[in-house]
Amino acid sequence: MRRISERFRRRLAEVTGAGESASRLAAAWAVGLAIAFSPFLGAQTLLALAIAIAFRLNKIDTLLGTLVVNPWTLAVYFPAATLLGQRLTGIPLPALDVEPASLLSLEVWRAQAAGLRPLLLCWLAGASATAAVVGVVAYLAIRRAVVLHRRRLTSAPGTASS
Repeated sequence: MRRISERFRRRLAEVTGAGESASRLAAAWAVGLAIAFSPFLGAQTLLALAIAIAFRLNKIDTLLGTLVVNPWTLAVYFPAATLLGQRLTGIPLPALDVEPASLLSLEVWRAQAAGLRPLLLCWLAGASATAAVVGVVAYLAIRRAVVLHRRRLTSAPGTASS
């Protein structure tokens, strides 16, 4: 059982890019996180793969970063990013009046179209700003954490320095 566990750990380390430099590992995760917080809902996976391939980043790490924003976190993130966008743009957010029973009615959404445009603009501004900040902060934090972790591993008693 121990041998299987060790093989699994070794394979997981290979697949996730644990052997890459701290900068490349941090870049892969930062790209994934920035894409996750970007306003491109529904296109995160394709966008993350395209950027990972273009910059030769670890695809698994980049994709894992995109999983941070998901249906559970989007319920909190969408309103927060929209309010941030409203603060950044100064566009007033309209009060949309939609009855839950009529959500699937095309006529209802056509009637609300004038209110959806400012909402969309605020979302785009807020999510874009959040994505930029998250990407930079994630890169710096992850790179530092990886460097410190590796330094601790090499200075631990019973390990060889490389």
